[in-house]
Amino acid sequence: MRRSLTYLFVAALAVVSCRQEKTPEPDYGQITFSAEDVTTTKAMMNDAALKTNGNKLKVYDELQDFTGTVSWMDANNPYYINDEIVYAGQPIWNYVSGRAYPWTTNGTHKFFSWLSYDSTLDLTASAFCGASFNESTQILSIAQTDMNTNTPQYDFMYSDIMGVEAADHVAGTPVNLPLMHLFTALNLTLLNTSGTKVLLKSVTLTGMKNKRSATIDYSGSVAAVNTSDIASTDIVLYESVSPDGDEFIHQDAILPLTADFILMWPQTYVELNGAQLDVVYHKVDENDVVSDELISNIILDRQTLFKTNSLGMDAGTKYTFMLQFKKSTIDIYVRALPWEYEEYDWDYSSHSITARSGMFKDGVLAFYRYNPVTEAYDVQPTTDEWSAKTMRFKTRNEVMKGRFYIEAPSSGRWQVDAFPLSAAQYFIIRPNTAEIDVHSNNGMAEFTISVNPDLSPSVTQNLYFNISIYMNGDWHDANSEFNRKNIKLVLDAN
Repeated sequence: MRRSLTYLFVAALAVVSCRQEKTPEPDYGQITFSAEDVTTTKAMMNDAALKTNGNKLKVYDELQDFTGTVSWMDANNPYYINDEIVYAGQPIWNYVSGRAYPWTTNGTHKFFSWLSYDSTLDLTASAFCGASFNESTQILSIAQTDMNTNTPQYDFMYSDIMGVEAADHVAGTPVNLPLMHLFTALNLTLLNTSGTKVLLKSVTLTGMKNKRSATIDYSGSVAAVNTSDIASTDIVLYESVSPDGDEFIHQDAILPLTADFILMWPQTYVELNGAQLDVVYHKVDENDVVSDELISNIILDRQTLFKTNSLGMDAGTKYTFMLQFKKSTIDIYVRALPWEYEEYDWDYSSHSITARSGMFKDGVLAFYRYNPVTEAYDVQPTTDEWSAKTMRFKTRNEVMKGRFYIEAPSSGRWQVDAFPLSAAQYFIIRPNTAEIDVHSNNGMAEFTISVNPDLSPSVTQNLYFNISIYMNGDWHDANSEFNRKNIKLVLDAN
């Protein structure tokens, strides 16, 4: 798996002369950090859990194109910042070393980081997965790790590269480190509508490519994730405490089989081939006669899971697998976890999982290019673009159209917000909010995005999106369904 990440540029000011580093002016201040989980759907550690006292991030700052000298930098320590920061209840994380790092007056600060210590688990990244960083090659290595129910649930998070030009820094503004998840997560539920009782003995996930190593390459202008040493493993998701199996009566309620979500390596739709759920159980008829042991092998190919060839199990997304026992079959249903406002009965998931009329019309936000021949926005993303979750403006005059589909609620408003603000200023979105209309155009919501003609970026700009729905007097996060791929738009520097 290869995943290209953002090279986001935010502002910075500094003070260093051509001959020697000087004490910065008071307005320039010190380099400080905040951090947030920007993944559209949360895995084990959401933004609130990230901000747990004692959690630590390893932070590096490579100072590029700098004129001057820095007393603590030499051949043995080529980084302006090589430190850890720790959360202590405030938006600004504290340096573990206790030292301060002033903004420079010139050059570009290249920041990147990862979760180095989970205080809840009392576990470091190096102890969990052998995380090690080569300061010469700028490659973070993750040793081969078998993710299963016995593995500590260390939700390894890492940042995009944050390129901060000293000449643009806004005084007093912390550098925000947007953190992404390395893993995906799943849980298992059961619904028995067979008409009789079921004695469930075990559910085992086999053939999933869930033992692998990874590297995160920070040497370029974008961070890139690659996995290797991929091997299939068996994961026992459920095992009865009784030798006869646990009883599940006929009822309409969906019951959990796993206590919580289980972290796993992401799976592309190709890697899902060969995976299956092995379900071992007994049936009990209306006369309480128990059948012989039955084994059902449910193939988890991409068509079975998602009814489309375009989706896999993405990093930073939770998936719920539901086994439904029917009279003569066991069916499986898969959906992405709805966002946190579960008390509202919103049916987005059917269009997020089941394709409507094509690979790029399955409820997920997608961008279309203008076709001068048809005079319409009908040029779909290429397979490579969709896989990389990235669309790039080919020219500064190009206009793209974003689309997603709303099935419910039937009234209210939708809104698209672009971030980070440092990149959003280079783009124009029209409209960014509108009334929901599920009765026109199959519930399609659309907006155009173009390049701001008044601004010319000196460095590559990368833009992300957050979709919200307004109903019952409040705005609610709908990104986990409409933008599960966390699509990125890229505008190259002039």
